Amino acid sequence: MKRAGSYVKTLLYPNRCYICDRVLPYPQTVCKTCAEKPIRYRELRGATCDICGLRLCDCVCRPVRYYEKAVFPLFYRDEVRLSLHRLKFRGRREKAGPYAAAMAQALEERDAMKQIDLLTFIPMSRRAVRKRGYNQAQLLCEEFGKLTGLPVTELLYKYEAAATQHDIKRYIYRSGNVLGAFEPLPEQADTIRGKRILLVDDVLTTGSTLNEAAKTLLIFGAEEVNAAAAAAVPKQRSEKRKAGSTQKQGK
Repeated sequence: MKRAGSYVKTLLYPNRCYICDRVLPYPQTVCKTCAEKPIRYRELRGATCDICGLRLCDCVCRPVRYYEKAVFPLFYRDEVRLSLHRLKFRGRREKAGPYAAAMAQALEERDAMKQIDLLTFIPMSRRAVRKRGYNQAQLLCEEFGKLTGLPVTELLYKYEAAATQHDIKRYIYRSGNVLGAFEPLPEQADTIRGKRILLVDDVLTTGSTLNEAAKTLLIFGAEEVNAAAAAAVPKQRSEKRKAGSTQKQGK
């Protein structure tokens, strides 16, 4: 009877690749096709930037940031983008577990786990949480905590924003939209002091949101802030910067 119940459950809720949604046998979490695609950060060759994902010679990061390092396992494109869209907007909460596992592996590979005392996540405004029903960054953070045994603590709250970040395209407007957006929860002010904190989000785009949240934590006494995301948007140098680099090489 138990076996029959498991069979029915498998038919109703088949095991799927967390990236492309292809049906898989248990206990696999990623299909062979997605595992072999060049969407993983670690498959880049040579020294690469932990913030923008480019090789160091092509790095497009601004020099001022408040988190030490941003770690991510995947690039936000193709099937990964669609998969995270399902997690974020379609209620596919079961995807948080495999993405958290990929994040934990990325942190282990880059020897960043030793620098963490506790985990927290990028908060959403109360109105946004009511509308969506959950905060995907919180889901990722909680799953990450289960895997690693690190404590998860909600440290920040977010003021109501005029626009959501995913609707804003240009960096200057994204950074301005989150300026002063975060404050510590009053009861957690003492928790922040002296701690090495890992700040979790779903997607690293320009880094503006993580940067503002990290700045808030440092202002209120955190010793160090690192960041982790399920994926990062691949960056490209502008043609102007490329031209300048070419001219310097010519000289």
